[in-house]
Amino acid sequence: MRYGRWIIRLVLASVLAVGFGYLPYRAYGPQGVSKALRLMHDLELVERRNVDLKRENHVLHRRIRQLKQDRAVIEQVARDELGLVRPDDIVFQFH
Repeated sequence: MRYGRWIIRLVLASVLAVGFGYLPYRAYGPQGVSKALRLMHDLELVERRNVDLKRENHVLHRRIRQLKQDRAVIEQVARDELGLVRPDDIVFQFH
């Protein structure tokens, strides 16, 4: 009976020793808290980038709608980006 208690104590002590050694490794090891913090930071950056991209998409959709519907916008783009002029325009070229 006396050996039985010692065996139980030895097993419990071994389990506790392994637990106390393993838990800090899991928490602070390569797959632990530092990785979780890094992933949370990365997630925050991705979410911010998504907000910026949604805003940019909204601006681009509005621009597409203008280019499809508003003749003044189309003319402005033709003049500014393509260098087109009307036949009655006077063109000054500076070199």
